[in-house]
Amino acid sequence: MNFLGMLLQQAMLYSKAKIDALPDDISVDEEFAAIDAASAPAFAIAETISSLPAQSKTEIRIKATAAAWIDGTYWADVEPGTLN
Repeated sequence: MNFLGMLLQQAMLYSKAKIDALPDDISVDEEFAAIDAASAPAFAIAETISSLPAQSKTEIRIKATAAAWIDGTYWADVEPGTLN
């Protein structure tokens, strides 16, 4: 699961970069579609992690990070460059 945790972190950072790079002059519908597309890889990895058992403290933390991403609360309390 540690490898999936690293993949999740990279996918989340990729999503954030793509979302931050969206132009200001796009329509709301285009913005929602772009956010969904940018977030899809991280959601797929987070859902996979959520389906796996967690045994170690690290795995529990990774699973909590995946749950926060799915719930939409991840960016609310994350420090830049860290994995919850």
